[in-house]
Amino acid sequence: MTAAANDTMDTGLAREERPMQLDDQTIELLVRCAWLYYEEGLTQQEIADRLGISRLRVNRLLKQARDTGIVQISIQHPSVRLIELEERLIDHFRLMRAVVIPTPLDRTQLKRVLGKAAATYLERALRPGDCLGVTWGTTLLEVAQQLVPRSVSNLRVVQITGGLTPDVGEINPFDIARRVAEAFDARCYYLYAPMFVSRPEVCEALMNEPFIAHVLEQARSATHVLTSVGEMEPTATFRQVGYLDEATFRSLIGMGAVGSMFARFYDALGQPVPSDLDRRTVAIRLEDLNAIEDVIVVAGGPAKVRALLGALRGGYVKTLITDAGTARALLTADGAVGTPP
Repeated sequence: MTAAANDTMDTGLAREERPMQLDDQTIELLVRCAWLYYEEGLTQQEIADRLGISRLRVNRLLKQARDTGIVQISIQHPSVRLIELEERLIDHFRLMRAVVIPTPLDRTQLKRVLGKAAATYLERALRPGDCLGVTWGTTLLEVAQQLVPRSVSNLRVVQITGGLTPDVGEINPFDIARRVAEAFDARCYYLYAPMFVSRPEVCEALMNEPFIAHVLEQARSATHVLTSVGEMEPTATFRQVGYLDEATFRSLIGMGAVGSMFARFYDALGQPVPSDLDRRTVAIRLEDLNAIEDVIVVAGGPAKVRALLGALRGGYVKTLITDAGTARALLTADGAVGTPP
């Protein structure tokens, strides 16, 4: 319906909108008018000329055809189901936004396509003067690798957790922060400290060092944080690279941990899991996310569902980027009614 058509509508329409019994002649006129408009592609003025009625009446007839169910509009495209999933995620988990991509037939490509979706989102979302906090891991590496270089003026990129040993390769927080900063021609704030230290008192002393404290304060005041979630499964990156031993993992699972973000572990309701490891971790805390405008969580696949669900229940996620299969699994696992197929 055109803006001009809207302008021609007056209070008389309210009388026509009242439920009424339609006679055969009126039904025939409604069907003919709707056919000419939706199937033949005629304008409202052309229909008015052909049927010998006013353009205003054509406008009203078209609305009546929709209101009575003679015309039922549906959008037939696979993307519609993705949009439905996005809206269900937003409504059910109280998100700011969701991006749902098709689940690839080749599951080995899932991180790559999620990385591309997150890179595209970041390129649109970041504004001059923003501050982006980044973490680490294989999913974040995919995002960093797929960013299209462009300059964002006065953008800051800050590492929100300490680093890993160099032998873990490019998934190290240092390397990911550097890649992202280079892609956006941004200033980078590195957190020159290990992710885990030997004793809680060492961690406290490090986090109180002026330089490290300054970087952590930059992280806490970020406008955006980009992170994934770690699962408590054999597939977890911490386990794959051997950075945490099995005894530590079993201990965390025994305390109820279902997942982690930037080395902070949480339970099925998203509550932080207090542990000796947590007291030895150099990073911002989960509760720091509450003050951040956009916490972007990128993750997908069956192994990530419990970890994602915990993060969602904890209210940490502002923007979720995932695939359709994972989106449905999340909604089903949390008891959402009427999950789209």
